Amino acid sequence: MDKDTLIKIAEELHQGAFDAKAYYLILQQYRKNQREYAEEMKLSPAFYQTIHGALMKACFMEIAKLYDSSNGVVSIGTLLAKCAENQDLFPEYRETMTVEHEGTTYSYQIPYQHQLKPQEELFFKEHVEMSRHLFAIFDAPDAETIPVQVDLTFPEFLALYQKRFCALRKKRENIRMQRNKLYAHNDEQRILSNENLTDRHPILYPDVQEMIDFALDCTGLILGVLTDVNHATQYSNIDDWEGTLMLTRLGLKYQEYDFQQREKAFEAEMQRRLGGNDNGELQ
Repeated sequence: MDKDTLIKIAEELHQGAFDAKAYYLILQQYRKNQREYAEEMKLSPAFYQTIHGALMKACFMEIAKLYDSSNGVVSIGTLLAKCAENQDLFPEYRETMTVEHEGTTYSYQIPYQHQLKPQEELFFKEHVEMSRHLFAIFDAPDAETIPVQVDLTFPEFLALYQKRFCALRKKRENIRMQRNKLYAHNDEQRILSNENLTDRHPILYPDVQEMIDFALDCTGLILGVLTDVNHATQYSNIDDWEGTLMLTRLGLKYQEYDFQQREKAFEAEMQRRLGGNDNGELQ
């Protein structure tokens, strides 16, 4: 496979992960805004319920596509396999630094530097333990939770992501089951038995976030190495919905204020017509 084709596959998957994260973050906002802006959202109940359902399905289907294992599909698993088959397309080291000293040229290979995520630390137990021990010696605050950095060649980096992908096996299988029985097909056996598939194969919000984050990490790494460009992982204005609800709240307050003013004006007019005095008292 040539470099341009591999970049195209990675970009397609990165966009899918990017979209899934946008849906997921808005769903998270939905839960928060439903508590804090209940009255404002009740103004358009059908709209918000429809949007919530559409976001749930869209997010789920994007994740299902990212981790599809069907023959002939392009997925995260496919991308990792293609990268493993074409490692000659990737520089083994991040860069090579050349230094001249007293007429002699020295070359140093600079590895890729990676800050370990909590779920990755088990793959580097000895390194993590040694680093945390050094943190404690130097009285670093929160020595037990400070992120640990490792230096990796590209084959080692790729191997790490393959291990993380394998660790998601059960969650990938649950996603596949729910897609086939709930979303892609009307499974007759499930319908007739009134089976709630999510009880047997639950996909929780932390699982969704983990799968989206891994897809973004994986595609971001590959695109970064192949194109030397950092790709965005979310919209910069993803949290602008709350601003709209705040304006709606102000509108409701103004509506209430306007109603009170109209009510006062009506009472004053009625008193005037009935012959009230200057103080508004009936004579």
